[in-house]
This record gives sequence, structure tokens and C-alpha cells, in this order.
Amino acid sequence: MTTNNQFKLLIIPIMVFANFSAFTQEKSISITTEIEINATKSEVYNLLKNLERYPEWSPFLVTDPNQKNSVTGNNGEVGSTFHWEGVDEKSKGFQTLSSLKRNDYIKFDCTMEIPFVGHPVFEYDIIEKDGSIILAQHFNLHFSRFSYFMTKLFGVKKKMVETNKLGLERLKELIEKENN
Repeated sequence: MTTNNQFKLLIIPIMVFANFSAFTQEKSISITTEIEINATKSEVYNLLKNLERYPEWSPFLVTDPNQKNSVTGNNGEVGSTFHWEGVDEKSKGFQTLSSLKRNDYIKFDCTMEIPFVGHPVFEYDIIEKDGSIILAQHFNLHFSRFSYFMTKLFGVKKKMVETNKLGLERLKELIEKENN
């Protein structure tokens, strides 16, 4: 075996490993969606943290109205959890209320088990501005580079943007309807 061939045998595995490592590094999708709501901060805050009322505005029940869900823990308190299992759309997971700042901020940590494993985070800032409430939803989901590539390939981020927007529109409609 020549020195040139020995070099190739040594360098090829190193290059494959380096490319594979770069390919599998974590990437993320971050989406911020805002909506103006004609309500008080406490009304928005109280509805958002109330997991028993989540099905009334969840965008996922639009496409899967037969979804099975339940709430465990003390509803509306840190540690309470909304569990779901899709029927029409095969999905399963849960979201846990992980942080609250009265009338200002709510955070949910999610675990998706089906159709893929993921751990998205939803954070909500409730901001009073010019007599209205601006609700800002921050969505973050980390992926391996391969999963990130697949989400790009299938346009998942665009679908997530649409879903998040639909959820906030349904929340706004529900709160404003209750206030009239």
C-alpha cells in the first residue's frame, strides 16, 4: 500500500466524522407572534394559565376536534400539566406550566412524543400599550441538524407560524367575546 493510499484511508474517516458531527449539531426554530387584544392583563393572564380552558382556543383542536386531553396537577399553578393524544392527527404529548409572573409572563415546557420527539417551549409576554394588551408568544424548538433539515424540507416552520397565529386569534376571539 502506498503512502498516498494510507493517507486516504486515514483522512476519509476523519472527514466523514467531521461532516456527520456538523450535520447532527443542534439547530432551532424560533417564532414570535404578537396580537392585540381588547382586554385587561389579568383577563389574558388568567385565561392563558387555565389549562382546563385551553381546548376552547387551541389551534390543534381545529384540525383534530376529537383529540383526547386532560389536566393534572393544580390547574393554573406551576406544575400543572395539559396532556393530549390526537385521534384524527396522530400526536401525543404534554405541556407543563413551568413559570408565572403575575399578569406579565407565562412559560410552558412541552414534550411531544408523537409524531416526533421534541421539547418546544412557549413563552408569553403580556404587555399593556395604549389601552390595549399586546400578547407576544415566543416559540422555541431545538432540533438535531438532521431534524432541522427535514423541517426545512417539508416546510414545518411555515406551518408552525400559521398554527401559532391561529391559536392567538382564537384566544383573542374568546376573550373579547366574553367581555362583550
